[in-house]
Amino acid sequence: MSEGGQVVDLKFAAAQGESTEVCFEPVGTTFSLRDGEAVFLRTAIANVASLEIVSWPNGIGVWVPYPGDYAIIDSKGIEIDRL
Repeated sequence: MSEGGQVVDLKFAAAQGESTEVCFEPVGTTFSLRDGEAVFLRTAIANVASLEIVSWPNGIGVWVPYPGDYAIIDSKGIEIDRL
């Protein structure tokens, strides 16, 4: 991640009792979440203004500038993928 720069974890979650898919583009990495489950996008704070987040019924699309330095983190803080 960014050398010495500050990072942020952006949370994407399914509502309680609901399910949703979170898709990270342009690579198409997708996570199916349900009932309050969440994933986090860890990136440098400087990248946040360049993200495009789109929601639709039962889905969230997260477009990141690519290539870049992004990590997908689970709710326990474990890195589960890199973009």
